[in-house]
Amino acid sequence: MKYFAVKTTVGQERSVATILESRFHGVFLDFVKEVKGSVKITEKNHVAVVFNSPKTTAMEHVSVYIGKDGEPSEPLRARVQEYSDETGFSEKILGEGRYDPLLLKTEGWAEIKFATPVTLRRGGRYALVLFKDQPEEAGYRWFYGQDGGEDLTTLVYADGEWRAEKHTPLFKLVEKPAVASIVILPALKGYVFVEAGQRELIADAVQNVRHVKARPPMPVKLETIAPHLVEKPLIEVIEAGQLVEIVSGPLKGITGKVIRVEKARREVTLELREAAFQLPISVSIDAVRPVSKT
Repeated sequence: MKYFAVKTTVGQERSVATILESRFHGVFLDFVKEVKGSVKITEKNHVAVVFNSPKTTAMEHVSVYIGKDGEPSEPLRARVQEYSDETGFSEKILGEGRYDPLLLKTEGWAEIKFATPVTLRRGGRYALVLFKDQPEEAGYRWFYGQDGGEDLTTLVYADGEWRAEKHTPLFKLVEKPAVASIVILPALKGYVFVEAGQRELIADAVQNVRHVKARPPMPVKLETIAPHLVEKPLIEVIEAGQLVEIVSGPLKGITGKVIRVEKARREVTLELREAAFQLPISVSIDAVRPVSKT
């Protein structure tokens, strides 16, 4: 991973970072609608949603909107397989995961992680299958919304065969994050720093983002920004001659010039600008904030 600097309008760093975070949040395909009903999942009834992958990626987990039907003892299981409209499911299982029923208190979104990321290719057709094996009366319900799009097909396995259904279950496919971090550094205004493996990835993400300057992301060495990643205590950086404002106590709101710093006692000695007589006073470092340097 490397750091890249994205040039922004000064004062708009946070809004740009928020937009980039949403673009890198990991969900690359989802079907999130108002709940209309549910399909039961037991050892005899399985459900699959067939989809076309919009990109080449590594899918890390899937979120499904489910509930329990009774108290199932077996985890809900998920697998991903290639799928063909002509030949159906491929025999090779690309990825598997499971969800512990003890984690599901009420109906809602459940995150099922795969043992290893599932590699999907752009334009490939795949099936996400939810199922369980152990025979018991209890099971799960996968909730669905209104009709899905042309690229989404729901299949239900019952009575020994798969059949197509009209509705599409609610789900989110989540890829492995391509960005490790997005950082705003108050001391370096006009920049948002993104930690990623490739500059092209960031360049694509900042397209048409308001307040981003029309220049490519710039590689930045870690040692360049490292001193700004951890904010030093004020007592370590304040200097004689610096202008400060008193922010607490009876002298709150009065400004003064630092004439001496006592690090051991965590105090600064000030010469108050608004005093009738220039009498130095000592103030706790916690009671002042820097204004500017004289």
